[in-house]
Amino acid sequence: MQDYLVRYRGIARDANELDAALVRLRDFEAAAHALRAGWMHGYAMRETDGSFGLACAFQAEDARTLELHAAATRLPAAEILPVVGAWVVRRFAPTMVYLVRRRAAWMDSLTLERALEEARRVAEEDRPNRVVWLRSYAVREDDGSIGSYCLYQAVDPQALRRHAERAGLPADAITPVIGRIVYREDGRNGAGDAAAALSSLH
Repeated sequence: MQDYLVRYRGIARDANELDAALVRLRDFEAAAHALRAGWMHGYAMRETDGSFGLACAFQAEDARTLELHAAATRLPAAEILPVVGAWVVRRFAPTMVYLVRRRAAWMDSLTLERALEEARRVAEEDRPNRVVWLRSYAVREDDGSIGSYCLYQAVDPQALRRHAERAGLPADAITPVIGRIVYREDGRNGAGDAAAALSSLH
């Protein structure tokens, strides 16, 4: 089984449609089916056009399995990328959380590790008033390079752009996160198969 990060963009026009999408994900997980794909957790966010989207962590046999999963749950997947590393720096914060997409930023794991160290250093300098690094997923891009999805707590997107500039990192997209959905806790044993719940941010 491989870890994947799946990005669903603009899948709901309002909170009711987002709830319906989450119910479809939960119900699919609860039902017996042939697809070997396990939904771990996800992040709900407000897209730039005002619609709602999701970024979800899965364990699956391959990307094709997640394409079939997307079709079965009626949730078009904009990206399905294998996770090549994940870092939990701090537990999920209750307010002002953003998902930062860095596309095709590194050619190998060594340059990624160096970039992470610089990002950590800059984030530590920016604490506690402006930027707090929470979690990152390194993903394998279609061209073979490495990109990432990173979760930060920040006072505003401008603080994250400044942080990226200081750390020498791209910030291709910064999207506000409005909640975290947990279906399974982190780990490969599948523990904690509770019903999905959206932790709203205020």
